[in-house]
Amino acid sequence: ALSYDVEVGDGLMAAALADAPKTLTAAGSTRVLLPIRAGEFRGEATLRVTVNAGSYRDTVVRPIRIVPAGFPIEHAFGGVLEGSAEHTFTIPEKVIVGSATSEAAVYPTPLASMGDAMEALLREPGGCFEQTSSSNYPNVMALQYMQTHTGVDPRVVAKAKAMLERGYRKLVSFECKQRGYEWFGGDPGHEALTAYGVLEFHDMAQVMDVDREMIERTRDWLLGRRDGKGGFQRNSRALDSFGRAPQDITDAYILWALLETETPNLDKELAALKARVQESTDSYLSALAANTLFLAGDVAEAKRLMKRLANAQAKDGHVGGAKTTITRSGGTSLAVETTALAALAWLRVDEHAAQVEKAMQWIASRCQRGRFGSTQSTILALKAINTYDAKRAKVKAPGTVTLFLNGQPIHEAAFTADHQGTIRLPDLREKLTPGTHTVRLAMEGGGAMPYAFAVRYNALTPASSDVAPVRVTTSLPMAKVGEGEPVEINVKVVSTKNEGQPMAVAIVGLPGGLEARAKQLKELVKEGKVDFVETRGRDVVLYWRSLAPEAVHELTIDTVAEVPGTYEGPASRAYLYYTDEDKHWADGLRIEIEPRK
Repeated sequence: ALSYDVEVGDGLMAAALADAPKTLTAAGSTRVLLPIRAGEFRGEATLRVTVNAGSYRDTVVRPIRIVPAGFPIEHAFGGVLEGSAEHTFTIPEKVIVGSATSEAAVYPTPLASMGDAMEALLREPGGCFEQTSSSNYPNVMALQYMQTHTGVDPRVVAKAKAMLERGYRKLVSFECKQRGYEWFGGDPGHEALTAYGVLEFHDMAQVMDVDREMIERTRDWLLGRRDGKGGFQRNSRALDSFGRAPQDITDAYILWALLETETPNLDKELAALKARVQESTDSYLSALAANTLFLAGDVAEAKRLMKRLANAQAKDGHVGGAKTTITRSGGTSLAVETTALAALAWLRVDEHAAQVEKAMQWIASRCQRGRFGSTQSTILALKAINTYDAKRAKVKAPGTVTLFLNGQPIHEAAFTADHQGTIRLPDLREKLTPGTHTVRLAMEGGGAMPYAFAVRYNALTPASSDVAPVRVTTSLPMAKVGEGEPVEINVKVVSTKNEGQPMAVAIVGLPGGLEARAKQLKELVKEGKVDFVETRGRDVVLYWRSLAPEAVHELTIDTVAEVPGTYEGPASRAYLYYTDEDKHWADGLRIEIEPRK
């Protein structure tokens, strides 16, 4: 006779097994469905199932991570902590109960910022060359920092090196057969992205062994793309028909990467850049040119452009006047990329110390859980922070940071003068009730340090941005299916703009119990319906290198109803990869899967 014992940890509720089979034939098997629900507990719970048959016993233990339903809505604040900083926020009445959390951190060193950036970027989709780079590049800068500072935990160094090795192996897998690099490794290579890769591999070679022949052939491929007129050719793929940056931006970006990697004999290209930037008022182009011309030895022209950038700096520290970037980013990312490039230029001379300080404070204020906007803007921000630290390193004294909520002290954290890691303050989870709250960080001793504070609460479907340039809708043909039956998820992605858009992403949330068919996902790429696809947990991530004006993409994702139960999937969302603050959200899909009889 069979008997069952089910133990569930905090937050889990299991139904009774009154109808479970009591006997089992020789060499036979049976299946028992155990409905489980999650309560309000957040964290890791344990499920333990024991089956007894006479003198025989078998036990299975499974950890189950419980997270709040829906998606986090975030209010993020940041800046440079000198004395104290105070922020007010409101938690609305209609939030998922128990979902409100907070995170407060102070960054004594660039290494602390990089650690948070690595964690934040690893949470993002990671299916292409640049996304892999964005989670890998902070490790490069972290190791560069460790080489010039003492007192760093050897375990941190070892972890960063191991992650960098894995990232490097994945990066080189994106090299095109005809050379150069492209987002998903398909010929022909993309010139601007290859320039980004050359720059990354060059920096990487300073902290680890990198295939020098690969760097040389990649740089040679780029040089072979010169058009003989002072610019660079561009491949004819769709992203260069609709999603590309202007020619002058592309040429300047490639030239900057080549000069950073000490490539000689670029006189014609440098002359063309100098002529173009004199006619332009674009701050992003000016910042690229200032860095490039300084590296080329034309200090006088570089300083003239640096002064132009100083005149474009706003009172809050950011550099305005940028029209677009190499990735055609917008919003916060556009401003961060431009300001970081301007700061990198100013840090090459002594005349713009005041502009540097204002720019770095503004960049610090853009930090949200380690990210500074899109992947490109995050990398440039961290590059500026690392360079600033090397040039303007200040001796910090020991001190304390105290966290206050609504005027009441919550926690005090002490630190030493040589503290390297992030100073983390406790989660205010239990105190974040609906209503208006004021949080304050106060520091005694220490020195000027960047800080970040975020409060998050969950909603089943976050509010869509009013200016989202991409929209997504999803639907199921039926609300109830049988176990083992195929289920098609209908997906529609629409560009709302009458002009071409750069790389777009749609993340489709699958209800629990449904399993996507990997073969069919690959067929979507072969058929040209998407440019790349990957799965991450319950999400199917769809990529398009670019979107034509008012483009409409309709497709189906084939799944199989694998596990009986009633499920509600996460909300789906769509956005431009380089302007990810403007997302469009679609309600999560619901389905009931009936057990096979």
